[in-house]
Amino acid sequence: MKPPPVPIKQQLAEAIALFQQGRTADAEAGFRAIMKRDPKNFDALHLAGVAAAMAGRLEEGVNLIRRALAINPRAAVAHGNLGSALVRLGRLEQALVSLDRALAIDAKAANVHHNRGFALMKCKRFDDAIAAFDRAIELKPDFAEAHNDRGSALMDQYKLKEALAAYEKALSLKPNSPGAMVNVALVWCELQRHAEALAMADTALCLDPQHISALITRARALLPLGRAAEALSTVDRVIQIEPKSVQAHLWRAVALNLMAEPEAALGAAEQALALAPQDADTHNNYGFALGNLGRLEEALASYDVALKLRPDDRETLWNRALALLVLGRFEEGWLAYEYRNLRHKTLAARKYPKPLWWGKEPLKDQHLYVYWEQGLGDTIQFARYALLAVAAGARVTLSVQDPLIRLFKDFAPGVTVVGQNDEADDFDLHCPLLTLPLAFGTRLETIPAFQNGYLSVPAADAARWDQRPPRGRRRIGLVWSGSQIHVNDANRSMRLAGILPVLQTDDIWVSLQKDIREADRAALAGSGVLDVSAELGDFADTAALISALDLVISVDTSVAHLAGALGKPTWVMVPFAPDFRWLLDREDTPWYPSMRLFRQGRAGDWDGVVARIGEALRQ
Repeated sequence: MKPPPVPIKQQLAEAIALFQQGRTADAEAGFRAIMKRDPKNFDALHLAGVAAAMAGRLEEGVNLIRRALAINPRAAVAHGNLGSALVRLGRLEQALVSLDRALAIDAKAANVHHNRGFALMKCKRFDDAIAAFDRAIELKPDFAEAHNDRGSALMDQYKLKEALAAYEKALSLKPNSPGAMVNVALVWCELQRHAEALAMADTALCLDPQHISALITRARALLPLGRAAEALSTVDRVIQIEPKSVQAHLWRAVALNLMAEPEAALGAAEQALALAPQDADTHNNYGFALGNLGRLEEALASYDVALKLRPDDRETLWNRALALLVLGRFEEGWLAYEYRNLRHKTLAARKYPKPLWWGKEPLKDQHLYVYWEQGLGDTIQFARYALLAVAAGARVTLSVQDPLIRLFKDFAPGVTVVGQNDEADDFDLHCPLLTLPLAFGTRLETIPAFQNGYLSVPAADAARWDQRPPRGRRRIGLVWSGSQIHVNDANRSMRLAGILPVLQTDDIWVSLQKDIREADRAALAGSGVLDVSAELGDFADTAALISALDLVISVDTSVAHLAGALGKPTWVMVPFAPDFRWLLDREDTPWYPSMRLFRQGRAGDWDGVVARIGEALRQ
């Protein structure tokens, strides 16, 4: 005689116990066995649907949960689980309907508020998403996932400090979570705190050496620290673990570009594009690699594809603007360059009640506040536009970085110079420095070039340096490297040993380097170059020294801009993929009449540049 069947209630309890133990497949089998006996059993249908969704069979899970809700439409938890599955399917509006139904029945379900916030974030309704996460946290203060996703919503709004606070709270609640550590590290990258980001990524990797996001974040942090080769080996570890990681191939291309290997970078970008042809990032990355090979029209076509896929992508908009500018297409380029405000948040950091000047209002009798926004070289190059504003009748207050204050102290009548954290009082209009070319309608033929420069050195400072380099022979200033923390340092800087061949002339060579790298100290000591780095306190000192020289030879760094702004004969060594201001295929620059450009013939070919400079010196 057959034993009596197990009561459904007991069978359900056993299946639920398996589910709670994480034995999802066994639990689902139990739920389905109950459904055969009782096709309208709400719990079996609902939980079988949850198990199917957890196993990745989302459509099947949604159908089962809907069948359960047809039996019991007042089950808040089932509406919540249906909403969660719909979010994963990308059916966000349907998901929000289900989640709202769940909350109408049980308004205190913290996890449903959390899932609702996640769906709203995916819909780019960030303020509503944050409100939903806040409600989840109010109901459950130790809800680490809600704190984490709140941080992500804030990141999407580029509210970095608030996002960091949310991520750090999530990490404090789950201190051994590699994922939370990665999120903190990502914000630190955005805040330019790359050393801290690297340390955090390394901590995450101690917990999980194969954590893909931690490895990619580690590579991302290494690149601005000038450690591109190490970043490359890190993403190669990712590719060993997950050969189809699109992000790994993308960052591999970035690293190779920064290592002056553009052909290899293009290959990595092509691999990423093949893996994800509908991903905006892959088209942007491919365009950037093409641009570094000088294939700029093809690069622009790739950027256009990326922007069709994601019209507001700030990196693509930025790269497209730079490509237009280096091609000399200024009418499009300066307007496109305003997208840097999405990337750098120039205007977000400068919120003023007075109007932003776009060039429409007359400047006569107006007080215009102009402020720095990028590097020292950018400030030196574009400060000339303050003189145009004065000529148009404005009174100008110009904010510059602190190392430049003394250099610009007596810049021009009508211009008041203040420090990097100072602001003008009672101004009428304001404008970031690099918006001025757009506001003044700059074209190639209307670049405000000053034949004899637009910066000067006080006579007393010039006299103090005039006798410092010995007289009687040509006195030539030399700059062979820029800032080590500049993201493109490997492409634009060189080792002193590489330029030593040109020093074999009967000239007085003077180092204009303020910071000497350890790798160059031995070569400098034996080169015969006059090293006065200890005497260069700021850019005013460097300008005074330049005034005593006959020629400056420099890589693309702020000292080159300084020499050009002083009207000093200047030879600039330009990498194969040039910064936008050097344009293409020309040996002069309309920005600085006293400047001559020596371009690499191929990526990394400083030897060819040095040889041509040597020949020019002999002539």
